[in-house]
Amino acid sequence: MNFLESIPIIGKIFDRTANIIQEAVLDKDKANEILENLDTIRMTVEKEVYVKELETKTVPWIDGLHKLGRQILNLLVIIAVCLLMLSGKTITPEVALILGGGNIAYQFVKGKGK
Repeated sequence: MNFLESIPIIGKIFDRTANIIQEAVLDKDKANEILENLDTIRMTVEKEVYVKELETKTVPWIDGLHKLGRQILNLLVIIAVCLLMLSGKTITPEVALILGGGNIAYQFVKGKGK
C-alpha cells in the first residue's frame, strides 16, 4: 500500500484514473506512456503531501496522547472494571456498553490499527 492510499480521496482518484486509462485507451504503448506519466504525478503529489506533513508543527504531549489513544482507553476500562468488581457492583450490559462506549467510538472513528 502506498502513502496516497491512506488518503482516501486522493488515492481513489489515481486508482480510478488508471483504471479508466486501461479501459479507454486501446493503444497499449500510449496507455503505458499515460500510466507512466500518471505514476510520476502520483509520486510528486505523494512527496509534496509527505513534506507538508513533516513541516506541520505538533505539540509533543498531545501527539503522544494521540498515539497512545487505544492503549489509554483500554487501560481506563480495565481500571474501571476492577474498581466496580472490588466495590461489589454488578456489571450489567448497560454498564458494559458505557464502559466500552469510548473505545468503540474511537475504533469506529480511527479504524483498524496497524
